Amino acid sequence: MEDRELIRRIQNGQKEYLDEIAAKYYDDIYYFCCYQTGNGEDAYDLTQETFCRFIRYVENYQYRNLKGYLLTIAMNLCRDYMRTTMSTRRVELSIEQVEHGDVSENRTMIERKEQGTSSENAILLAEALLELPDIQREAVLLHHFYGYKNREIARMTGVSYVAVKSRVRQGIQKLSRLLDQKDFL
Repeated sequence: MEDRELIRRIQNGQKEYLDEIAAKYYDDIYYFCCYQTGNGEDAYDLTQETFCRFIRYVENYQYRNLKGYLLTIAMNLCRDYMRTTMSTRRVELSIEQVEHGDVSENRTMIERKEQGTSSENAILLAEALLELPDIQREAVLLHHFYGYKNREIARMTGVSYVAVKSRVRQGIQKLSRLLDQKDFL
């Protein structure tokens, strides 16, 4: 069933369709939050809060792109999280966590997105992403990992098209330099 029909049914009182939306978009929101925070537990909490906020305001939903709407909620929650709880950035990813911990699902997603890179390269990529300024990391993730066009990102983030284009370009340049320093293969 298409998103528009799911939303229509939910707004008409059929709340059981909320589960279908959560199942459809949970992984994308979770991975986005993981990339933003670098922490699987925090990403889980932020993902849960994203869907709670969506449920709370589903009656007012009017957007055309549900995934973009959910990512916007997650982006705002991640911004608040970074502003209030991350006075210093720590990368909590290690090879051991990837192999045995709460980030094992991320490895699969990163490897899929990077076409089969090793788990060590996935860690290097996650670490490098965390070193980008928040606004550049958001733009790069939304553009290159989720496939949104710059105009869509501009609407989601509330900034101009030119600003998004600049953030993506500068983010990719900085990411490239960081990965070169880390001997990313």
